Amino acid sequence: MQARRSPLAFFLLVLALAIPLWLAGPRLGVIGELRIPASDLALAFVPMVAALVLTARSEGWRAAADLLRRAFDPTSLRGRWLAATLLLAPAIYLAVWLVMQAAGHGGVPARLGPVTLLLLFGLFLVLAAGEEVGWMGYAFDPLQRRWGAVGASLVLAVPWWVGHLPSMRAIGATASDMAWWVLGAAALRILIAWLYNNGGGTLFAAVLFHALLNLGRIATYPAMGSHYDSVWQATGYVVAGGLACAALLRSRPSTLTR
Repeated sequence: MQARRSPLAFFLLVLALAIPLWLAGPRLGVIGELRIPASDLALAFVPMVAALVLTARSEGWRAAADLLRRAFDPTSLRGRWLAATLLLAPAIYLAVWLVMQAAGHGGVPARLGPVTLLLLFGLFLVLAAGEEVGWMGYAFDPLQRRWGAVGASLVLAVPWWVGHLPSMRAIGATASDMAWWVLGAAALRILIAWLYNNGGGTLFAAVLFHALLNLGRIATYPAMGSHYDSVWQATGYVVAGGLACAALLRSRPSTLTR
């Protein structure tokens, strides 16, 4: 039934749903000390809504419900790929921290207690599912069949990059930050695809890694809210790019598996 899935229809529906939220973003403002744009809470679910609507239309509501279930099924991820999914994001942020300390560009991260971190993780897990149900759960597989895993990842990186620009601007990102995000979007989408395919097409791997990326940035980067200290951001994207290159060197480009 997945042969009926149309990435083009998905991208167009995502765009149609996102435009009103982008336009409303400046009026809605940001949320609290974390300075998360209020519109982002709705925008995060746009890919999910588009995917569920299109899946229900072409395959039925049972298929749509199964797609949603896959995003929250931890039993689908086991063994070394569970470990890889849990450790990859912390490894990125540890490497960034070490580089920043060595370069004398340190800083004090946000002081967040364990309860706050747990609540944020729950929030980021739901928000990550809102995105990855669409990007990986709906669009990735048909794109991969046509362009291979790397090609599909780079295609998805384009709307993922564009979709973050309004909120990045709202919280103070510079043009340089947005340019560095090109590298970040491409590298992180390749790493997500690497975890997804090696985990056996496990959507939960994409959701969990995405959530840990957001949590790690909040917990380790030395700024509340925007986290757009350009040096830290650029370093993070370079580290992710290096890891993506390592995954490519050890994998077949068509599948990102060995």
